[in-house]
Amino acid sequence: MNTLEAVKAPLDMPKEKQPHQPPEQEIYLFVCSGNTCRSPMAAALFNAYYGTDNRIAESAGLFADGSPISQNATLALEQAGITPPEHISRSVSESLIQKATQVIGITAAHADSLIWSCPHFASKITKLPLDIPDPYGGDLSVYQACLQSIQKALFEMFGPPDGTGKRS
Repeated sequence: MNTLEAVKAPLDMPKEKQPHQPPEQEIYLFVCSGNTCRSPMAAALFNAYYGTDNRIAESAGLFADGSPISQNATLALEQAGITPPEHISRSVSESLIQKATQVIGITAAHADSLIWSCPHFASKITKLPLDIPDPYGGDLSVYQACLQSIQKALFEMFGPPDGTGKRS
């Protein structure tokens, strides 16, 4: 089974047959650099397309500093019909990785950094199928393009949403 199949498998498998899943909730942790642009947008898209009461996405950053989600990330999400999260950036930690079902680096470099710093959790760390460039400092069109790339990567990784998992 390749990495993509391993990530999709828990989404497709009936809950009672999922190996090593906590019965109460599946958490997909998206990790980028500062946790103000890409990973909060990825988590918001995941929650809109695949989230349920038992399956949620969260986000964190390798170098987060407590900043809010960027204004252009908020605008790009709103224009795509996604409610932006109330968000303050936070640093990824071993406890966040431990409680996550799957940890997803926004780029291969993010995933590699996570594996290097927490090799004992390497089996749950992966990356998006596309490296998503950092839109930080760009105008709204750069953030919109970033959001579209994240959406494409999520669809490739988890399949097109069927609408049954959507939360408002």
